[in-house]
Amino acid sequence: MRILSSFIGFVLAIAITIFIFAPERLPVGWGFKPVPVELIVENSLTGELVEAVTGKSGKNLVITNNSGAHINNLTVTLRDQNKNIKHQFITPVLPAAERVVLGWAKNWSVDEGDELEVKASAFYAVLYAL
Repeated sequence: MRILSSFIGFVLAIAITIFIFAPERLPVGWGFKPVPVELIVENSLTGELVEAVTGKSGKNLVITNNSGAHINNLTVTLRDQNKNIKHQFITPVLPAAERVVLGWAKNWSVDEGDELEVKASAFYAVLYAL
């Protein structure tokens, strides 16, 4: 029994050390704070032209890093109403104050009723209804 409790203490110490000194090594979606991003759904004049000509969505999703530090292992997933993945964007590092534009320019179709999930290492996931 003493060996088991020592082993559990050792594993816990390693996990806490990783969380403090190397949060980028944590699995995506594990953390105590939400991912510090801002989402803006943008519908530009060019996007409206794309909608009129092609009939596809002309919306862009602008995701901005609001923290003063970089975000590791950012994963952005767009799902339809049935929770099926439509599109996914993954980047190993999103620098501070950096923004990512996803939408018609990257062949993403953003429709009413879709949801956007943003996950990263050392943060828990944030879900947006579009």
